[in-house]
Amino acid sequence: MKCTVTSAVTSTGASAVTSTVARTVASTWVRRVALVTAGLLASATLTVIQPAAAIVAGVAISAATASNGTTTLSYRATATRAGTLRYIVVSVPAGSGGRITSVNGSVRTVSPGVLLWRPIRTTSIVVGARFSIPFYGVRLPSGSPWTLSFRATSTTGNVLSAGTGTLVRPADVRITATRPIPGSTTALTYAGTVGRPGVLGSVRMKLPTGARGTLTSVNGTLSAASGYATWRPRAPITVRGGTRLAIPVYGVVLSKYGGIMQLGMTATASTGTQLMGGTGTLALIAPPAPMPTVLAGSFPTIPAGCPSSWPATTAENAKPGTGAWVIPASMNGPLAAYLTKVSATCGTTVGLKVTSGRPVSVVAYRMGYYQGLGAREIWRRNGVPTVVQPAPTIGGAANGHPLRMASAANWSTTLTIAVDRNWVPGTYLIKVSDGRYAAYAPLTVRDDTGHKHALLIQQGTTTWEAYNWYGGRSFYSSPTTGSGRLTFDRPYAEGQGSGEFLPLEQGLIAWAESRGLDVTYWTDNDLDQYGGQLAARAATIFLPGHDEYYSLRMRASLSQAIKRGVNVASFGANATYRRITFTDSTRRAWDIDRYTAGLNSTLWRYLGDAYASQPLLGAEYGCGVLAGNLRTGSNWLFQGVPAGTVVPGFLAGEVDYVWPGLYKQPGLSIVAAGTATCRTSGRSTAMHATAFVAPSGARVFNGSTFAYGCFLVRRCPSNLGIPAESVASRQVVTTMVANIANWVGRGILTASAATTAELRVAVPRQSLAVGDK
Repeated sequence: MKCTVTSAVTSTGASAVTSTVARTVASTWVRRVALVTAGLLASATLTVIQPAAAIVAGVAISAATASNGTTTLSYRATATRAGTLRYIVVSVPAGSGGRITSVNGSVRTVSPGVLLWRPIRTTSIVVGARFSIPFYGVRLPSGSPWTLSFRATSTTGNVLSAGTGTLVRPADVRITATRPIPGSTTALTYAGTVGRPGVLGSVRMKLPTGARGTLTSVNGTLSAASGYATWRPRAPITVRGGTRLAIPVYGVVLSKYGGIMQLGMTATASTGTQLMGGTGTLALIAPPAPMPTVLAGSFPTIPAGCPSSWPATTAENAKPGTGAWVIPASMNGPLAAYLTKVSATCGTTVGLKVTSGRPVSVVAYRMGYYQGLGAREIWRRNGVPTVVQPAPTIGGAANGHPLRMASAANWSTTLTIAVDRNWVPGTYLIKVSDGRYAAYAPLTVRDDTGHKHALLIQQGTTTWEAYNWYGGRSFYSSPTTGSGRLTFDRPYAEGQGSGEFLPLEQGLIAWAESRGLDVTYWTDNDLDQYGGQLAARAATIFLPGHDEYYSLRMRASLSQAIKRGVNVASFGANATYRRITFTDSTRRAWDIDRYTAGLNSTLWRYLGDAYASQPLLGAEYGCGVLAGNLRTGSNWLFQGVPAGTVVPGFLAGEVDYVWPGLYKQPGLSIVAAGTATCRTSGRSTAMHATAFVAPSGARVFNGSTFAYGCFLVRRCPSNLGIPAESVASRQVVTTMVANIANWVGRGILTASAATTAELRVAVPRQSLAVGDK
């Protein structure tokens, strides 16, 4: 708090004041004077005002209860005379105690119940100036209300302001719960201090939002209506100022949604006079929801002809690369293709479906670093005949609701591809070209040998599919026309057929392989199918830039892995946000409930606060944003980067932040922060990158922006509004990613912060569908 003196409206009654005052009030222009914390004259401005009828002291005294149980008394009054302030004398309730302090001046007790405050700087007062003097650390006696005095005296002995005011004891409302967990049944106790004496008639208490149940209390009757509980005593109760009331409310069933709630408590006399009124804070925070155990199962037998181990990342990337995998923007067109599997393993086959009508070449490229060329050719087939496939279908229904699912399952198979020992586990783009047009079909090849890697990078395939517009429908078409079921039986309309791989994910893969990290890959679909094996497959998992759509098995597998010591780094935002259900064991399609509340009915958090993303990963989704700047700090995330370095546009796509009303993991720290503007609402939102160490020792990092991967290759989506990624900005992000890997990897993952050479190929920038959801 500050001790301040500010100007107020002056009087026109010149005959009643000194000539100095008369000259002051004769003008309709007055100075506004502020005495700031340092005790200096902060400003002097002219303000047009209307003459007032009279200047009176208008003494007002208020009180606020501090967290340590003491009270801050604030005295306010208006100067009725000009002069240089010498001191201010105030009275406090008789019997008050405590170690009393103030600001901008010294304070001492001159007699019992009387304090003298003296300014530390020479302070000139004009008529109409407003005094505001706080006194901290007061311990009030019993009783209330009190009539207290205020007197300001000049250096010449003149009274600058004097009068009395009434102080009513603050209610100091405190609310406690026996079980303050959303979704539970609890007993609430509302406690507050009476400020005025009287005969108690009723106490009205605000209930937590969404609370229900059969409510009871003691020593009176209790009724509930419109979110309030009202208690009335069975017999008249006379209370005096300072009496502490405590009213229990039993049988409260809390909503599954909690938060930090401000709840009011008001006591009223039988005459209708308010005896007490105030609000208290009640924190209702849900711990992480329990998840079912996901069994690991056994690794499959290695098929004949497939190796029991695969080349190291360094050895693989030492092989000759090629830039021929790139599809120039000039070849975008009607040709499209998709694979009948999202992921595969050595010894299996994958069907390819193409629509073109012309012979095509089909080339499989393993994506990595490869001397900066980005890929290595693994397999090809030229002159493959194709047809113009029928239009995708849109339809389907479940439980009486239209699904509006866009599907190309009616396409015929163009080619069957055998995944053999030449297909080193990794991420693949199958490039299909008829010489005029070209498109990709993505495939992930798993390592199912049982070898545990230092790192597993997941691909956000379910999220790719939710945003996929091929066939004219995506989940986001609109609340009334969007798909209620999504299928992988169609090409991706985004990323030249790569989904969100090229816009968001390629950069992290190229970075990891350029460093020679012991890395393997799988997809969201694999997390659902093999999630129980995560701890056996990798010590650390990286989640991609946008990994939003999670089934129960996916979420349970990730939660279980953290409890078993697997480290997690989410290089994105909006992760584990929406809830899906795969329709069958093939995982070729998944359902999303959009019938109860449109888009919002799909949120994990709509099962309750315990299912929010923040309890699992550290932060919660905020909104889709216009690109905002990141300013670096000085903690481990920015080691090797000068503090205060600005990375333009790094807060991009969507952002997360730490919600105060949701569960925070013990030891959670915010390691990077910034602000950006929400794309649709125009409001400002925070971005918080977080880190914590789980009880298992697992380290969890949540990056809270989409931009990590795309900055690594200086190719962020064209519609995110990011300024051109400079070499300097890319170096900062490269260093940050290395620091994240080193922190989260606990010595198993080690990555140099040195700059990786640029990818030496010109890849068209892609757009990305994002927004407030």
